[in-house]
Amino acid sequence: MRTRSLWSLLALLAGCADRGREPADPPSTPGDRDAPGPTLALGVSHTCALERGEVYCWGFGGHGQLGLGDRSDRSEPTRVPGLADVVAVTAGTWHTCALRRGGEVLCWGDGSLGQLGDGLLGTRPRPSPVAGLRAVAIGAGGSHTCAIDPVRKVLCWGSNDRGESGPGAAPIVRPAAVPGAPTADAIAVGEPFACALADGLVTCWGRDPLRDGAGTEPAEVPALAGAVSLAAGVDHLCAVGRDDRLLCIGTGSEGQLGDGRPPAIEPPRSPHGVAMARPRLAEVADVTDVAAAAVGDQFACALRRSGGVACWGGNRDGQLGDGGQIPRDRPSPVRDLDDAVELVAGTAHACARRTRGDLVCWGYNEFAQAGERTTAAAAPTVHALAAAGLAVGDSHACAWNADGAWCWGDGTYGQLGDGARDRRDVPTAVPGLGRVRELVVGARHTCALEHGGTVMCWGDDSFGQLAGRGVPRGEPIDEHRGPLPLPPIEARSRPRAGPVAGLADIVDLAVHEHRTCALRRDGAVVCWHAFADQPLDHARTIAGAVEIAVGAAHACTRDTTGRVRCWGTNHSGRLGDGTTESRDADVAVRGLDDAVALAAGRLHTCALRRGGDVVCWGDGLMGQLGDGTRAGRPTPTRVAELGRVRAIAAGEDATCSIGQAHDIHCWGDGAAAGRRFTPQRVDLGPASLLAVGAQTACAGEGERVVCWGQALPPPITRTWDVVTTPRVIALP
Repeated sequence: MRTRSLWSLLALLAGCADRGREPADPPSTPGDRDAPGPTLALGVSHTCALERGEVYCWGFGGHGQLGLGDRSDRSEPTRVPGLADVVAVTAGTWHTCALRRGGEVLCWGDGSLGQLGDGLLGTRPRPSPVAGLRAVAIGAGGSHTCAIDPVRKVLCWGSNDRGESGPGAAPIVRPAAVPGAPTADAIAVGEPFACALADGLVTCWGRDPLRDGAGTEPAEVPALAGAVSLAAGVDHLCAVGRDDRLLCIGTGSEGQLGDGRPPAIEPPRSPHGVAMARPRLAEVADVTDVAAAAVGDQFACALRRSGGVACWGGNRDGQLGDGGQIPRDRPSPVRDLDDAVELVAGTAHACARRTRGDLVCWGYNEFAQAGERTTAAAAPTVHALAAAGLAVGDSHACAWNADGAWCWGDGTYGQLGDGARDRRDVPTAVPGLGRVRELVVGARHTCALEHGGTVMCWGDDSFGQLAGRGVPRGEPIDEHRGPLPLPPIEARSRPRAGPVAGLADIVDLAVHEHRTCALRRDGAVVCWHAFADQPLDHARTIAGAVEIAVGAAHACTRDTTGRVRCWGTNHSGRLGDGTTESRDADVAVRGLDDAVALAAGRLHTCALRRGGDVVCWGDGLMGQLGDGTRAGRPTPTRVAELGRVRAIAAGEDATCSIGQAHDIHCWGDGAAAGRRFTPQRVDLGPASLLAVGAQTACAGEGERVVCWGQALPPPITRTWDVVTTPRVIALP
């Protein structure tokens, strides 16, 4: 995904160096020996490989990035139809591009930000010609693409909110020359920036890690002078020098600079400021014979002239290939790999071409993009419980009906309400409640709305979740010594339900993490949370409001007519008023006057419309808007490929729905959705109830409640294997 220098150019540049040694040879696969570019392309969750002029792709296909004419996944390499003379491939997050022998470039997959370069926005599940371009080299970053034309001019297209494709801030839908970029020998395209290599000099533009956010226009990087090849990631850049040393620039927050040193931290500039990691230049330790580098999201790798590969940085998904999942701040050898001739990194997986032409991959493998999956999804947990409603938090869940309420999961903070602080594998009754109308579940606390309008809460009170008086409020800080030890959990939590004083006319409750809000009968909104609001502070009154939904730093209400009003933080457009301006006063959601239900996640909001359509707005980076893109939307946008719906629910970065046929669909990121950008059916049988938490979801039908995800005991997970050592990919 990140390294885009040409093998032929690398050989030429290295041949001009003083060392007098030959670089690693390009792959010897028949038909690929003369390929002028990379024969491997890795995105977040898909992989493509070039074989004898043909392109084979596999992994996640939800954006059409496999080029097979659909959005289906493939667990095995599958030939992209219509391509027989390809000489190089490259991949961004959700799109793929190929360079043909005659210089034509074709792209496919997600084009929501113009990264396909055909003059239009939208998804293309088949290869689409890039408009008016003849190229000798190509490279793709997160959501933008760049190329070098026959006269060595650099052109880019796609996302441009950080200047990564050129001047301005709007997406560029056709190739456009980058003003100020030099005539280039090679390019490296990162997530929010790109760089060109010209006669050993490196020039970058966009929000590269070197200028720390100051300016986006092309600027030379003197510290990397003498480079013969480049590799770019999300927030760091690496360059191979003529002396086979490898230099990297960035913050190194996960050790991805490879020099064994911790990040350089700049202390806060004010009493309420935040310490920030500063970018720095580092020489990667322990490797002095580097032929090429590859950079992923929070890790990097070096291809050594001996054929060995060493990696460093984050290792949660096994992307270092050393047999474990422990992060490394110095290079660690990739196991069982000593004859590599090409190396490419994706976001969290990597692949290498070996001397004889075969391919090995390792790392993140949810969609078999790094090899055959060996772990199966565990069965969901089923409870015999006739629920009328469900609520799911970070690590516990609750259900209720006319006879009472039950909770299960983690009980460390007393959030199960049974008087103990133990984990419960099965639903356990909550005593001391009247007739329950609704339950809401936060990160470590629970609240119940009783039919008379009173509110009862229990669990953690560290952040004022129970709206009590005289209890600890958050982490105690000493101005000079910093954080102080917290009181014991028993002193800042309550394992039994207790009333929230002053609330007797509530019609709806909503919660996110540690913040709870209630809607009074007259439309008044009151919230409690130690840092955001005074307990039971009267925030506003919205006439006719009957429902409230709360996100991380925003809230919305729905009134009896179906109109929706929101307020709070808005940098991702989650207020739905067409802007990204935060609002203290509530504003109307644009074009929405027929809502019948609301759901809010961490940074997004969704509404069910009277006709059964679902619309979402706000942050879409994790696919939680369901429109097939990663783009944020400041106004309601219809969820794609979803029929008529009867109920919706949202978690942190995921959304789910119940269809008219009682079928469940989910989209977004998390155990409930499994990283999907359009709705995907969850095959758990029929459901009439649904609740979504941070990493868990539950659905109910009749006397059956079924939960799936990662947080509720016993361990239940829709999981994938992590490939910690290279695994052979069987190519045709």
